Amino acid sequence: MGSLSSSPDGSGGVGQRWFASGRTGVAGGLLFAVLVTVAAGHATSLGGVTATSLLEISSLTSVPAPSVVGCDNFTGTTGASLSARAATVAAACSNRTWTVHVGTWTIQANQAASSATANAVATENTTTVDSTVQAVLLSLNTGGRSGGVVLSHDGASSYLAAVMIDATPDRIEVRLVSAGAPTVLRTLNPTFATTNTLRLARTGAAISITLNGAAVGAYTLTSPQLTALGPGARAGVFGGNSSVLFDDFVVTTP
Repeated sequence: MGSLSSSPDGSGGVGQRWFASGRTGVAGGLLFAVLVTVAAGHATSLGGVTATSLLEISSLTSVPAPSVVGCDNFTGTTGASLSARAATVAAACSNRTWTVHVGTWTIQANQAASSATANAVATENTTTVDSTVQAVLLSLNTGGRSGGVVLSHDGASSYLAAVMIDATPDRIEVRLVSAGAPTVLRTLNPTFATTNTLRLARTGAAISITLNGAAVGAYTLTSPQLTALGPGARAGVFGGNSSVLFDDFVVTTP
């Protein structure tokens, strides 16, 4: 999946750059050549002689880049509320706005931060169930702090989350929250960095988690779990510690 990140450009504005994991981007997609050669020479086998043939097919195929369906780089006035905030960066996100479901979320030095409310959640009005959410989390790997990303949020209190928890050892909890009641589906134990890029992807019942570009785990939802999630398709961020900061939020599909 590609992701959208931002960095200061030479004019003091914000430049955009794309990253792709495990693939090389060319003109908005991947180009690869398929060459199939089937050749049979003059050869003798049991029962007779094979026909001489040579077939060569060469074609160029384009695989489209993932589509951005939600994003924000959280550029704004420190202290401004995330509630009802219009997303910044990328025309594809121009109609996305934030809803705060739990806790208080604000802009802090061009990044997002939650209050110290447990299970703080804010989401954008993305509308695609099968999608990937990614965010950069800063200042998490100390003092038992936590933070994460959210998919398949129903706009109320049911959703999927990948939650990073600073501990001994560090862990990521894959959670299903149904009507406000959380269930830990799987626990993973990667090592956290000072700055972490966390990605949660869903395709149907299949969930995958990536940390700093490396796949760290997967899970397959059961039929009852899929029913509990329903058609929820919002994506967002998961907080609970006011020191943890979020940046370069992006949602893509497929």
